[in-house]
This record gives sequence, C-alpha cells and structure tokens, in this order.
Amino acid sequence: MLSTRFDGGRDRAACVVDGCGYIHFGDASIGCGGVVLRDDKILLVQRGINPGRGSWQIPGGYVEMDEEIHSAVEREVLEEAGVTAKVTDSLGFRHTAGNPERPFSNLYVVFRLDPLGGEPRSDGEETLDAGYFTLEEMTAMTGVQSLSLWAIKQALLHPRGAGFTHRPNDLDLRPGWSLFGL
Repeated sequence: MLSTRFDGGRDRAACVVDGCGYIHFGDASIGCGGVVLRDDKILLVQRGINPGRGSWQIPGGYVEMDEEIHSAVEREVLEEAGVTAKVTDSLGFRHTAGNPERPFSNLYVVFRLDPLGGEPRSDGEETLDAGYFTLEEMTAMTGVQSLSLWAIKQALLHPRGAGFTHRPNDLDLRPGWSLFGL
C-alpha cells in the first residue's frame, strides 16, 4: 500500500507497510539509437509515425524492461531498417527531464554499430524509407533530426572504440545488467 512520505527533499509515493522500505522515485523510460556506418555512409530511416512523421533519423526506439540496452539497439536497427548490426561502443546520451505536462523522464543512449548483413528497407509501419547516406547527402536532405546529426558527427570524428564499450560480466553483476566503460 502506497502513501506519501517526505524523502530526499520532496514528497514521494512510499510503502506504508512496516519493513517494506519501497519508495517510488518516478517513472522513466530508456531509449536507444544506432549510428551504423558502412563505406563512409550512415544508415538513416524515415519516420512513418508521429511525432516527426517524414523526418529522417538514425534507427532506434525503446528498451524493453527485460532487455539489455545493447541488444535493444541491435533489435531496433533490424526491425526498422532490415540491417543486422553489432554494437561497438556508445557515443553519448541525452536526458529529458519530466514536467507536469509530461510526468516522466527519458534517457536516450546513442551507440555506434558495425553492419553485419542485410540491405536497408522500410518496415512499412514505423519507417517509410531507409538507406545509407553520406554526410554531404544528409545536409541536402530536409528533416534530418538534430540529435541524429550530432551522433553521426561524433561517430565520424572519433575512431571506433573511442566511446564506452561493453564490458563482460566479470564484476559479478546481477543477471540482466550491462556495463559500458572505458
């Protein structure tokens, strides 16, 4: 049973059962996107759904609750663009704080991936089109999202492996935990 209690400088939903200790710290979502590079070209998808229908971006989406983040971005690239790819490193992240109109925060992690197979194609639902483009071609396109352009420039400026890389589970992490680091 939840009630409100003052904790950490604010009122929070918390369990009132003796010994429970649960405190609800709010709702959050995790998203991921992938910069897939092949022959000096970058994979983009054209959004088929709102918000941003018709705009171009790197493939990506939400991480499922029972999914490791690097597996999620590999899945999203395959689902949205038909390309099988493997994470090499992470390039950065964006955090969006919640507000009264949007009462949850979002963390979006951008990864660099190497393509393993498949040719770009739209999924006919979430994406209208997909393809590999040079940075010069992208500058002539309308509607390329700014976060995607930023991530692409990071991938082109920094060599593979320059970002945080996936570390093996040698720290006795709990099942389902992923660790990325230098």
